[in-house]
Amino acid sequence: MIPAVAPAKRRPLARLFSGFLLTIGVLALKAKALAFVVFDYLRNFAVNPFEGFGAVQYGVAGGSMLLSIIAYATKTPWKLAFAVGFVVITAIHETGHAIVIRRMGLRAGLMVFIPFVGGAVTLKDQPRTAYDDAMIGLAGPVAGTLASLVSLQIYKWTDEPLWLAIAGGGFLLNLVNLLPIGMLDGGRISAAITKWMWVIGGGLLIYKVVKQPNLLLVLVVLLVAFQVYASIAREHDDKHFYDIPLSQRAFVAAAYFALVIFLAHQTYVTLNRLGALS
Repeated sequence: MIPAVAPAKRRPLARLFSGFLLTIGVLALKAKALAFVVFDYLRNFAVNPFEGFGAVQYGVAGGSMLLSIIAYATKTPWKLAFAVGFVVITAIHETGHAIVIRRMGLRAGLMVFIPFVGGAVTLKDQPRTAYDDAMIGLAGPVAGTLASLVSLQIYKWTDEPLWLAIAGGGFLLNLVNLLPIGMLDGGRISAAITKWMWVIGGGLLIYKVVKQPNLLLVLVVLLVAFQVYASIAREHDDKHFYDIPLSQRAFVAAAYFALVIFLAHQTYVTLNRLGALS
C-alpha cells in the first residue's frame, strides 16, 4: 500500500504574487480592449480638414496668419516668439473646427486670422441641426485648450515664462470665444442649449460698448445683431433646425459649462502666476 502524500501548501507570498500577475493580466486585456475602442473612435476624425482648399484658401490663411504674427509681435514683451506661439494655438483652434466640419461631410470655405480678434473658419455648407452646429463650435475651444495645456506642460518642464505666457493667452482666447454671443463659438453652442443665453451675451456686449465705446465694439454689435436676425430667419425657414432631443441639449450644456469653468480656472491661475513672475 502506497502511503498518501499530503499536498504541498502554497506559501502566502506565492499566492499573493500569482494573484497580482492575474490582476495585471486582466487589466492589460481590458486596457487593450479600451485602446481599440478609443482608436476606432478617433479614427473617425482622421480626415483632411483642408480638403477642397485651393491656392486662394491657402493664400488667405497664410497671409492673414503672417499679418497676425507681425501685429502681435509689436505688442508683446516676448515679441516674435510669443506671437508665433499664440497664432499657432489660434490655428489649432480653427483646425479643430475644420476637422469636425469635414467629419460631418460639410465643406469649409476660408480660414482667416484676424489680429487681436482671433480667427474664423467659414462654411460652404450649413449644419443640418443646432446640435451639429454646437459640435462644430465646441471643437475649436477643445482643440485650443489642449494646445494651451501642452504649452503649460512645456513651461513646467523648462521654467521658461514664455511658454506660460503662450498658455495663458491660449486659455484666455478660448474662454472669450465661449461667450454666448452670436458670432463667437459660444453663440453657436448656446443656441443648442437655449437662445435666451444670447440675451446675457448681448447685455454684456452692450454694457461694454457703453462703458468703453470704440469702433471695433460697435462693429461687433452690428455683426451680432445680423447673426441674431439670420438665426430668426433660419428658424422661420427650417423649423426643425433648433428642434433637437433633450439628451443632446443636456450633453452640449454639460460640455459647455465644464469647458467654461475649466478655462476660467486655468486662465486665472496662469495669468496670476505670470504676473507674479514679472
